[in-house]
Amino acid sequence: MSVLGGEMIDTYRGYVNPWECDEMGHMNVQFYMGKTSDAAFHQQAFLGLGYQHQQTKRTTYVALEHHIRFHKELFASDLVAVRSGTLSLDTKTMRIYQEVRNALTDTLSATLVVDVGHFDLNARKLVPWTDFMRGQAEKIMVARPDAAQPRSQPDGSLDRDASLERAETKGMHETNRSVVNRWECDANDHMNSRFYLARFSECQGHMWAAAGLDRHSQKAKGLATATVEMRLAYFKELNAGQTLFVRTGLEAQDAKTLRYRHWMFDAETGQAAAACEGTALLISRETRKTVDLPSEIRDRLG
Repeated sequence: MSVLGGEMIDTYRGYVNPWECDEMGHMNVQFYMGKTSDAAFHQQAFLGLGYQHQQTKRTTYVALEHHIRFHKELFASDLVAVRSGTLSLDTKTMRIYQEVRNALTDTLSATLVVDVGHFDLNARKLVPWTDFMRGQAEKIMVARPDAAQPRSQPDGSLDRDASLERAETKGMHETNRSVVNRWECDANDHMNSRFYLARFSECQGHMWAAAGLDRHSQKAKGLATATVEMRLAYFKELNAGQTLFVRTGLEAQDAKTLRYRHWMFDAETGQAAAACEGTALLISRETRKTVDLPSEIRDRLG
């Protein structure tokens, strides 16, 4: 890939555990987020935002929006490596790039473009980057590769106007109701990005059931589902003990493609905490290739 004066750095090396795979047999989307969240802490350290800095200066960076494309499945026992760089830099924010690969075959598995902000852990607000951090970011400044360019989820396309009133108007139904567990919170004292995506992943079963194709029916028909692209934005921190729920909408876009929308709310206040939009396909469990949506599902979803 072409670079803008820098090279990406190694930020994660690990393994796909069997318990990280879902009923489709591949690594669940939440664990892509989990592994790249670990990678982000190594990138933070490179920028000067490591553990000692966080303990004394009390700043870090936090994710504001994720754009994710899934290119090739990862399965149990596959080896995983992540490399990271910087795409752009502003006063208080930067756009980072994370590339997930099968470490044994060097096959591209996923690309993540993440808008992050320099976060004051005491004031709980964004603050400007230091000169040192900016200098470090420039050392790993790279160009966004073609594989990471948006396709069905363009930059700026996410509907951020999430509210219960609009969810009712759109006919979005509840697909998750849960609580933030302490073990789901990271060093920033709020729910880690992996667990936002875990909740949205857990919504999928209820979403497909509402569409008339629950997981048991999918298995009986030799079908599975796969998300190929997603965009996720965070509006509000969630802390241990807070309750939440998710409303979901689903629509057919063409013969093979579905678009879903998840809105997460603080269950006590009704305030929107996050939003996610994704592009999903039905695939054959045998061939792992895309298949047409059943006509009754297309008719139901419009």
